Amino acid sequence: MTPGLITASIGFTLLSFAICLLVVAGVKRSGIVDEPDGGRKQQITAVPRLGGVAIAVGALLGGLISFFILILTWGAQPGSALGQLWSALADLMSGNESVPFFVAGAFLLGLWDDIWTANTKLKLLGLAALCIGVAAFGLVPEALSSPWGDVTLPIVLIIGSAAWLLVFTNGVNFVDGSNGLAVGSLAIMLIGLAICGTVIGDWNFSVLWFPLFGAIAGFLLHNLRGTLYVGDAGALGLGALFAALTLTSGLDIWTIATLALPFLIDVLMTLIWRAKHGRNWLEPHLDHAYQRMIATGWSHLDVAILYWGLSSVCAAAAYIAAQGGGAAPFAVFWGLCVAGTALWIRHRRTAI
Repeated sequence: MTPGLITASIGFTLLSFAICLLVVAGVKRSGIVDEPDGGRKQQITAVPRLGGVAIAVGALLGGLISFFILILTWGAQPGSALGQLWSALADLMSGNESVPFFVAGAFLLGLWDDIWTANTKLKLLGLAALCIGVAAFGLVPEALSSPWGDVTLPIVLIIGSAAWLLVFTNGVNFVDGSNGLAVGSLAIMLIGLAICGTVIGDWNFSVLWFPLFGAIAGFLLHNLRGTLYVGDAGALGLGALFAALTLTSGLDIWTIATLALPFLIDVLMTLIWRAKHGRNWLEPHLDHAYQRMIATGWSHLDVAILYWGLSSVCAAAAYIAAQGGGAAPFAVFWGLCVAGTALWIRHRRTAI
């Protein structure tokens, strides 16, 4: 990046950071809070839970203002800026129209739960229908790659994409139970995705990524202190954003799965463990690895830093393997998957 782009990136990050903080001040006064229940929700007092709204407003408004700043910097007339905005958005979304639809749908499903406490089964059915719908309407990769050849059969791509969108998006909501863990790890995954997508995939890295990072940073400033939660809107919305972008990135399935591995292992292994012990998947519980760590004395910050580290390792490994090409992404994914699963099992056996 040139010095000018570096300066713009810093400026746009700080702009969205400030906007997010302003919105946070409002959502904290909204009266919409997460009440302690003595079970999964073990905080001492009620905590505001519309942090996802603050991230969304900070990222969108910051990104919009940043775009106009770029337009004016390029010397365009202010009156033509709006037209150029729509043109740029149309080019960006060409062939990817399902991405904003899916992200908005997941965000609104979460917001429904945040404000009115939705029925768990109904919300899951709604999210599943949304995943199937966007996959059927084109939110699929060009192919699913493997060491034995690419799979291009449309029905397989649709089913695989829908399953991926559902598992990861809902999985983010599952791991959103420790301050800073889910959103901080997702930020690292998004950075890894942006870098891999730019170098190996189909994207050009844009400074307009930085308003999102700035808004996330503004949220984490409060979330790490336990004074604001991202809520279902934020967890589902950010999870949907990552899951959808991976399908349009041009990256192979193993690179994508490696980026998401810290969440996938914890979520899938926990579901398997609960099924093995005859426990209802839809009931609130404290069986995830991060929850067991907190129960044994780990602080929220310690757990978050551990998952940030795991996410960073996976992002670096995904990038290196994708650069290597061939069977490297496949081998790296399964190597890290086996190691991570072994660690999860070992922790589960020693947990209280």
